[in-house]
Amino acid sequence: MKEQEVEHEGKLFEKIQFQEKTVTGRKFIDCTFKNCQLNSLGFVDCTFIDCIFENCDLSLLKVKGSFFNRIQITGCKAIGIHWFDTGSPFAINFTDSNISYSSFFAKNLKKAKIKNCMAKEVDFSEANLTDADFTGTDLENSRFSNCDLSHVNFKEARNYNIDLQYNKVHKTKFSMPEALSLLNPFDIIID
Repeated sequence: MKEQEVEHEGKLFEKIQFQEKTVTGRKFIDCTFKNCQLNSLGFVDCTFIDCIFENCDLSLLKVKGSFFNRIQITGCKAIGIHWFDTGSPFAINFTDSNISYSSFFAKNLKKAKIKNCMAKEVDFSEANLTDADFTGTDLENSRFSNCDLSHVNFKEARNYNIDLQYNKVHKTKFSMPEALSLLNPFDIIID
């Protein structure tokens, strides 16, 4: 017998401390999570639509089989999340957050906004990043391999290392001096 799905709509979850537990089969629509400690929490087969996470600790969140559509994550610590485990559609934006050591492997991140974030060692391999915006984000040691980077905005982003031979770039925006890193794969000397 299947457990009945619990639905939360238009709710505010504030200062919730719910770590290292598992939540299964919940639906969250137009909900706001503020100042919550949800690190190492497992969301299994859950649905999030039009939700906001503000100043939360989401580190090591487990998202197996869950759906995240039209989600805004602001001022959060969201380290080490395997976003590739989520279902589709997947639409999520990050602002002023730390998303380091996470993986978006093969995710559709078309039009995603990852602005003013710390994104150290994030795996974007095989992702569709068309029209994404990385303005002001630190991408130290992040991986871009076989990505569609068409129309992506990397202005004011820093520490990226993108091999143009292994990624699709078309009208991709870069700013100086960081754009010089695009020459790293080539055996050339610039004086």
